[in-house]
Amino acid sequence: MLDLARQSIERLAANGYSDPNEPALALRPEKLIGETGMLLYAAAGVRGHAELNARVESVARLLVPHARSTRILLEICLEPSLALEFAEAHICLSKLGDPDRGFDELLRQSLSSQAGTGRERVPYRALEQHWIRGIWTEATLEGGAPSALPVLDSVLKRPLDLLGAGRNEAYAFTHALMYLRDFNIRPRRLPRARALILAEAEAALARCLDEENYDLGGEMLMAWPLTGAPWSAGAAFAFRVLARAEDKNGVLPAPGPPPQPAKELQGDARTDYLLATSYHTAYVMGLLCCAALHPGRAPSMKLAASSAPNKDAAGAVLRMLDADGRRPHWRHELDDISPREREALAGFLLSIALCRKIRGRALAEADEILRVGYALGLANGPAASQAAEMLERLATFDRISGQLPDARSRGHLDAPAQASGF
Repeated sequence: MLDLARQSIERLAANGYSDPNEPALALRPEKLIGETGMLLYAAAGVRGHAELNARVESVARLLVPHARSTRILLEICLEPSLALEFAEAHICLSKLGDPDRGFDELLRQSLSSQAGTGRERVPYRALEQHWIRGIWTEATLEGGAPSALPVLDSVLKRPLDLLGAGRNEAYAFTHALMYLRDFNIRPRRLPRARALILAEAEAALARCLDEENYDLGGEMLMAWPLTGAPWSAGAAFAFRVLARAEDKNGVLPAPGPPPQPAKELQGDARTDYLLATSYHTAYVMGLLCCAALHPGRAPSMKLAASSAPNKDAAGAVLRMLDADGRRPHWRHELDDISPREREALAGFLLSIALCRKIRGRALAEADEILRVGYALGLANGPAASQAAEMLERLATFDRISGQLPDARSRGHLDAPAQASGF
């Protein structure tokens, strides 16, 4: 992870990356620089790993001239409302023991200007601002300890829409948790019961796994080490899926199909392309591993077998899932575990099934799966309760719209979901 960070800084931190044939692949150097600073901050917070600390220091030395470049300084001057974002790597380096008073002076001047707070932000982005400023305050020893981190109106304070939310809502959930818990360095209190937050994280993780979005899935997995809770069977299984995918590909695969086959490129162009398209998911896995390296936060190497009587609940859900012919990566991984381990995943599999069917507007199948879940005692999670509420709303829709219930199989309700996936 830190080796890839070193290579990314060496090759892309000066100018970023662009491809005239694929404009969506553009990578601004500020994004890479800021995310590398965050990665180093999280890695430096892990105690008792001398080799890790030495590698952090090595990458930090490479990052310094880019984090405090003329380009970054000019952007802080020109866009004061984005000053903390541009200064994130500098602030993380300062916290690691490498301050720069001249940079701090310019940053302070920009933040105190009329335009310094002239940008509206969604709650988790506002929380990010408080988090970065708190690190800076502590690093510069100005004003004593940083003020308490406000939770604001974060999605952590209320249930996440597990069936309809898009990528932005999911990232709001994971990022708010990272900032609030400060990568286990200086964790703050959660705004709701930990069990409720983790139940939603597991249901969202089930959806990420089925959609093969390992970037977001890795962020969801941080919920367990960041909150200090024992890893659930579903979380431990998902970590195994991500680790195997990383071993197979050399890096955690980015979500979606590859925009351009790397085999069409050669030499430096191929290297730059691979770094630009894979560094972020590699950093996500790095942040997850850093969180798990704190004492008592690592996932179990083996899945805990179910202690419940073997009633083949997992098999019943799997048969309904397999009926549509899909075989995502996690399904192959499931074949390699014992029946008792698989049984421990029955509730997790139910969340996968409900998310898949409702997202695909296969509502009659979702209703059948939910009924099976109730019969097997599996429907006690938030994915099941939100699915039940949706089906109740649809029953009301059928009644007031004059459509018969079986019209779903013929009408627009069975059309593919229009909302984007995770």
